Amino acid sequence: MRQAKLIGASQIGFFHDAPVPEPKPGTARVRIKAVGICGSDKHLFLHGKIGETQISEPFVIGHEAMGVVDAVGEGVVRNLVGRRVAIEPAIPCHHCECCIRGDMNLCLNIRFLGHPPTPGAFQEFIIHPADLLEPVPDSVTDAGAVMLEPLAVVVHAFDLGRIRFGSRVAVLGCGPIGLLAVWTARMLQPSVLLATDILDYRLDVAKSLGASHVGNPSRQDIVAHAREITQGKGFDTVIEAATSDDTGEQMTAIAGAGAKILIIGITLSDRISFCHATARRKGLTFFMVRRSRNTLKRSLELMPEFAKIESSLVSHQGRFEDSERLLTTASSYSDGVIKAIVQV
Repeated sequence: MRQAKLIGASQIGFFHDAPVPEPKPGTARVRIKAVGICGSDKHLFLHGKIGETQISEPFVIGHEAMGVVDAVGEGVVRNLVGRRVAIEPAIPCHHCECCIRGDMNLCLNIRFLGHPPTPGAFQEFIIHPADLLEPVPDSVTDAGAVMLEPLAVVVHAFDLGRIRFGSRVAVLGCGPIGLLAVWTARMLQPSVLLATDILDYRLDVAKSLGASHVGNPSRQDIVAHAREITQGKGFDTVIEAATSDDTGEQMTAIAGAGAKILIIGITLSDRISFCHATARRKGLTFFMVRRSRNTLKRSLELMPEFAKIESSLVSHQGRFEDSERLLTTASSYSDGVIKAIVQV
């Protein structure tokens, strides 16, 4: 089968000699059809690492994926063969303390598709636990099925934040996750919905998705802007989705008293800082959003509405042979890219 492997900084090599894997008990073999390029993929592509995870040999990345099940292993009773499925990439152990209490996304022994040592979806076939596959109807496009995974992360973040109807919400960073957060927040009819980014074309998309206000921190004071549009009250919820070292200070400065901060972004420095006095004085609550938590199927319920905005978010699609070019485009934020998807 074909594989695209990260072989060096910003380099993808193509291999054709890997055997097609056979499903083990409880698993299914998925013929991958499409893979999205995520922020973590960009970190791995550019730097060969993300956080404490480092790649030391040729490796298959990619975790935002969908495909068609073509075989199942012993013990799989679900009717999956021949069905298009979205893939939950986090593989919990089901035995540790976190799994037992229901926090599978925090599993102490978790394996994650496309993060070493677990190969990802930039290849023709993968073997995956059958219970982590979610069938999708024909009405959902392949690109929509790929977007289910990042949407599930956003839904989990909103679960954590318990964002109230009609509250004031700010989203810092308008990449795919941030824009999905803007779109999801709009459903709660916030009284003020601010979106920020350093790329104006992404702010235009944020406005089309329902942001009442936008701001570009490269040319305006976001803190002063936030103070003005909230009449000095600050935001009830701030969603940090920028993967930026600058937004740590911004998120606490624009938050109101008693606000919640939801941190989804992953910074290159693996550090985030903010003013302790500001956070303490306001009594802020911080939530570190770790992937998704049993929200993939619930996200599928949003697909009829998502279909109306899919073309606004999925900006680039290309063939398997275009993997390196699409990763380069996504990593350099060029050509108006928002979400790039590789068709395998």
